[in-house]
Amino acid sequence: MPEEAHLDRDKLVELMMTQSEEEANIVKGILEGSGIRCVLVTHVPHNVYPFTVDGLAAIRIKVLDSQMEAAQTVLRDYQTTGESLKDNDPEESNRQ
Repeated sequence: MPEEAHLDRDKLVELMMTQSEEEANIVKGILEGSGIRCVLVTHVPHNVYPFTVDGLAAIRIKVLDSQMEAAQTVLRDYQTTGESLKDNDPEESNRQ
């Protein structure tokens, strides 16, 4: 099955929510560095409304449902060791 067909049927699910744009961008970088696609979703841009009231300007980090478990593992490992899985992948370091 082509990857595009699979992605059309895979839905986005919320991995986590944060109030901090910086934290959201760090998490996005960690996930994308490990090959996990994600999107940041907010209803109000932080440059217009720089604080959160009742979750109004919260940033939701969403991943494909099929990548949720991998995303949780990557973040858990990063919080534990401070490194992404890609940093620990021996095959990746052999290619460099």
